Amino acid sequence: MAVFIDKLTKVASAISGGILVAMVGFIFFEILLRSAFSASTYVLDEFVGYGVAIMTFLSFSSALRSGTFIRVNLLIGNVNMKLRRGLEVLFCAGGACLFSYLCYYLGRVVIRNFERGTTSNSIAEVPLWIPQSLMLLGVALLVLQFISLTIQYMRGAPILDSAEEL
Repeated sequence: MAVFIDKLTKVASAISGGILVAMVGFIFFEILLRSAFSASTYVLDEFVGYGVAIMTFLSFSSALRSGTFIRVNLLIGNVNMKLRRGLEVLFCAGGACLFSYLCYYLGRVVIRNFERGTTSNSIAEVPLWIPQSLMLLGVALLVLQFISLTIQYMRGAPILDSAEEL
């Protein structure tokens, strides 16, 4: 299961990278339109905002897996390995619970916006469930990664620090 989740995490990271490249391309296109043709798409800020949010959420699981997700190394870095393993298991299980809660409510928002046909207030009128569902996917993958790490750490897998490689 852990290998499958890690592969999903890598796919999500690749999608995040693709979104970054697309955003840079879109910004260059907008610059070209404004400087050469005195025109605009009028949706640059909205689409780049969606891109940043989606990239962030899709990258959470990769950050967790690599040991760089929000951590308090001052606390866990100075305890013996047995206690640290227990704390890592506890924190990963707690993270799975916390983000499962977020996933549930974000899922409800996505479903509600889909059912109501809610769109953005811009000229593009983007259905809001589209970017929100990609954010939901990122949170769901984060929950799976928390669960996977909880199980791995309970089984004695080495604990990754941010300085270590996968």
